[in-house]
Amino acid sequence: MATRDENHFLFVRRSLITGTLALCLLYGCATTSTPMKSIASGDSVLLDYTCRLENGAIVATTRKAAAYDKDAQLSSAFVPLAAYGPAAVTVGSQRQPPAKPTIHPLTGEIAYRLSQQIEELTYGKTHHLTVTTEMISDLPKRERYLQFARTMRRPKQRSIPKAQFVANTGKEPEVGELLFPDRPIQWKVTDVQADSVALQYLAEDGQKVILPYGEAVIRDRSDHYDLEIDARVGNLVRIGPYIGRISELDDRIFMVDFEHPFGGRELACEVMARQADERTEQTMELTSGSNKVGVNPQ
Repeated sequence: MATRDENHFLFVRRSLITGTLALCLLYGCATTSTPMKSIASGDSVLLDYTCRLENGAIVATTRKAAAYDKDAQLSSAFVPLAAYGPAAVTVGSQRQPPAKPTIHPLTGEIAYRLSQQIEELTYGKTHHLTVTTEMISDLPKRERYLQFARTMRRPKQRSIPKAQFVANTGKEPEVGELLFPDRPIQWKVTDVQADSVALQYLAEDGQKVILPYGEAVIRDRSDHYDLEIDARVGNLVRIGPYIGRISELDDRIFMVDFEHPFGGRELACEVMARQADERTEQTMELTSGSNKVGVNPQ
């Protein structure tokens, strides 16, 4: 049986607990969790992003899951990466002015523009940023414009040196193997010889495919295929690492203008940054003369 002093002690303890809980509910309780760190100028950062056009179509991403999402809408200017992973940037770093007007690769330009906006944001959180660029002044016409045929011819079959096949794919050929699953039209290995590989173009008459230039219809011409491109003025076009805009066309050709790195469009980006570790920082230093963002990537 509890004594009078023990009953008094229990009453006081319950009162203290009840009072503490009430204060926590009223004002909130302090926790011992460490606040998330803010991004500072000069930080070496690994940047993951997914950037979209105004219609929501993805034009570039560092995330494989975003690129292969079955419900994702991909822009005709989107090109899958050989390897996905974050871009290494230095926050606030200014790139050196080029000696002459230069067209910057799309992904490098996106990463650079984002690196100028993320200072004081929080590591590990998703942020929504908009990136734009200025047009490239005084770009020579021979570098600014590229001309393409509106109908492209593709062989139904071709043979390439086996050494070339291995160099391009990183593996030995196998009969029946399908190549380039990420591309609009696939190749199939039909024969393997000691020094050559025979390939077949897998396409059907009337088939519609999305090319970097826009939607195209495949026409079977007996000994080859014609790809009739529905090119339209204003469409974005991806040529290698660069992006341009279709500026003019006629019945036979269309012209792509590379004067503006994003084709004159704003990109809405979902961005997450994390701090680079020491090994990544050393790699960034070693590559600072070539592809480090903030030093005029080529």
